[in-house]
Amino acid sequence: MTAAVEAAGAPVPRPAAAAAPCLRPLAGVAAVLLGAVISTLNTRVTGFGLADIRGGLGLGFDEGSWLATAFSAGQMVVAPSAAWFSMVIGVRRFLLWASAIFILSSLLLPLMADYDLIIALQTVRGLAVGTFIPASLGFILRGLAPRWWIWGIAAYAFRFTFSQNVAASLEAWYSETGHWQWIFWQNVVLTGAMALIILWAVPRDGINRDLLRRTDWGAIVFAGLGFGLVYVGLDQGNRLDWLNSGIVVGCLAGGLLLIAAFVVNEATVEHPLIHLPVLRQVNVAIPALLICAYGFGSQATAYVLPDYLTRIQGLRALQIGDVLNWIAVPQFLLIPLVVLALRRIDARLLLSIGFALIAIGSWMDTGLTHDWAGGDFLPSQIVEAAGLAIGLTSLVTFAVSNITPPQAAAIAATIQISRLFGIELGTAFIQTFVRVREQVYSNLIGQHLSSGSDVVDRVVTALSTVFSQHANNIGLETSQGIAAAGRFVQREAYVLAYIDGFWIVAWVLALAPFLVLLLRRPPPNPMTPPRNDIPARG
Repeated sequence: MTAAVEAAGAPVPRPAAAAAPCLRPLAGVAAVLLGAVISTLNTRVTGFGLADIRGGLGLGFDEGSWLATAFSAGQMVVAPSAAWFSMVIGVRRFLLWASAIFILSSLLLPLMADYDLIIALQTVRGLAVGTFIPASLGFILRGLAPRWWIWGIAAYAFRFTFSQNVAASLEAWYSETGHWQWIFWQNVVLTGAMALIILWAVPRDGINRDLLRRTDWGAIVFAGLGFGLVYVGLDQGNRLDWLNSGIVVGCLAGGLLLIAAFVVNEATVEHPLIHLPVLRQVNVAIPALLICAYGFGSQATAYVLPDYLTRIQGLRALQIGDVLNWIAVPQFLLIPLVVLALRRIDARLLLSIGFALIAIGSWMDTGLTHDWAGGDFLPSQIVEAAGLAIGLTSLVTFAVSNITPPQAAAIAATIQISRLFGIELGTAFIQTFVRVREQVYSNLIGQHLSSGSDVVDRVVTALSTVFSQHANNIGLETSQGIAAAGRFVQREAYVLAYIDGFWIVAWVLALAPFLVLLLRRPPPNPMTPPRNDIPARG
């Protein structure tokens, strides 16, 4: 039990500083799961509501783009060290301080007018909320009896898929009612409830002064700043045109240099923060890659689909939320079924099935045309909902099943960093891919449309006739018709680019299960089916 707890990112203290048993385990588990929901929900709601936030705070497009970057980069900075700090000072104290900071910064941010202060508060919010997820899995395994671990892990997986896709509807409600401030103020209520439950249910942990003296501060600084800078470079890359931007180049180069310093530091210090040789193990390295692949696969519904509905169909956030809810709502039924299946079927097989379903769902959307609306995506959304539920639950279950105490810190940090980087790499790649493909298709279509051709003349004439019916367009009919024809070309170019986006997601997720062939069966544990050659353990 200790092994699994430590592996999840909140290792229990050594006997010298052992904590009292949790008296109210279910409430404590609910609290840390709520923290994980808050973390995922905030990232997505901020993304969907960026236009409302910019309008409310009076920010331009470029200024507003740094809001999401600062928040997510803050989470990445704290990812390598969050598990260590929760072990040193105790989960209760760690989460309560983080909750207080998150509540205060969320309360103040909508009231600020100074841009630098807004970005500073957004970064602080990211640092604070970045501690929630590393603590959640560990406390789940610490607070529940072994036979209930798999249900706790299932709840952990549920919060990611559900929160990520329900965020559009939540932000849409704030937007429709004119209460954009609640994108931030919702955290005062949710995090406050979480803190009260923690106060009541989570036992006090003593400060482990021996671990505090052995803290690898160099690794914490190098890894946190290094991964944070790389994240900033990736997040701003598409907007600033990647290597043509000094900011992007500086962030990527500086981040990689700090990561190299981190690796050297870990190889030379007596008590490293992360034992890097652990990452050479197949059952550790491959799940990390699969977590990245999962994050990439989620971009079919996290970016490509919402962007199509916004740009081509002109739907509002509330209408987009109605489409994404077909992924969020089925999780209530799918996750319990996945848990029952994991009791009897090898997680590796279910993991492959989940990834294959995500690939099939994305492939189903490659028949996209500019006429597709919300209902046309329903079949593919149901398939992807099943794939996302099966894939993530099986993947997390398998990852936790392979952990031993000496590997805990390394694996905990690896899981969190892989999760954040997988999503960001997917987002950065797909956004750039769609943008470039649209430019290519616009050019190719334009080469087949030349002034003076019969087709172009007929189209421009027809469109000009429409505009000539309006008094304010007299004398401008032809130019208006040409502009409208250009918009049609751009629309079709975007549709073709979105189709390519769905194709690339389908291929990546279809090929990812081949990595599963490299995985070895985990040791016997309460979360996997009993092995025929080894007596089952409770």
